[in-house]
Amino acid sequence: MGHRVRWVTVWVLIGAWFAGLAFKWLGDSLNLVLVAAIALLAYELLAEDPPS
Repeated sequence: MGHRVRWVTVWVLIGAWFAGLAFKWLGDSLNLVLVAAIALLAYELLAEDPPS
């Protein structure tokens, strides 16, 4: 998965988390969406870029 795709996915997950909070979707399991975004950001920070 490319760098740009991961960042877009993070922003979509964060947006879904905020929307879920606003509309009270999914209850407590909604926080798993935020956890997924944080995990993807951590992967982005720790992933090695392939040599070009």
